[in-house]
Amino acid sequence: MANGEWRMANGEWRMANGEWRMASKFSRAHEFIRAHEFIRGKIYMNNKSAIIRTASAADFPAIREVVHEVWPIAYREMISQEQIRYMLEMMYSDESLTKQIEEEGCSFILYELNSGILGFASYSAIEHKLYKLHKLYVFTKSHGKGIGKALLDEVKNRVAALGGNAIELQVNKKNVAQHFYLKQGFSIDRELVLDIGNGFVMDDFVMRLLI
Repeated sequence: MANGEWRMANGEWRMANGEWRMASKFSRAHEFIRAHEFIRGKIYMNNKSAIIRTASAADFPAIREVVHEVWPIAYREMISQEQIRYMLEMMYSDESLTKQIEEEGCSFILYELNSGILGFASYSAIEHKLYKLHKLYVFTKSHGKGIGKALLDEVKNRVAALGGNAIELQVNKKNVAQHFYLKQGFSIDRELVLDIGNGFVMDDFVMRLLI
């Protein structure tokens, strides 16, 4: 990392001797992410010991706990319970999560408060400078507390640190979450219908944000 001391200025963390300058080396970007993860994680939720950290395989049960609570509520008016069960198993088994991280290059980040996981997000590069936000979920009881925005902001900062300049995501066309993303600067780019097997499809908007 660049020499200097991190200090708070105008609501942002900066180096004492100037703003952080992005290193061209990929490894230097990861150094920035580790420092950023430690520093910014401490300032969410009014400094009440909240952190945003990178997930490991040990966190898979906590990730599943979030989606098994959220999905039946969030998607009950959009897709059948049979499709919900099918997709949860397809996307959140240990085997699937391991493949997403180790083979597909996904990073999972967790919002943790007082040693409890309240939400998570995952993202990965899909093209040169283009990243995809694959997942962003927060326990229903914790909605409206800024946790989703904190996770999204963390993804945006990490993507920028890695040299990305745009983020895409998919959201069900009936999902009110699209309004949250619109407020965060995303716009609807196109429609996408995907056959996911077993007679089920995903009928989504693809949204994009330039960063």
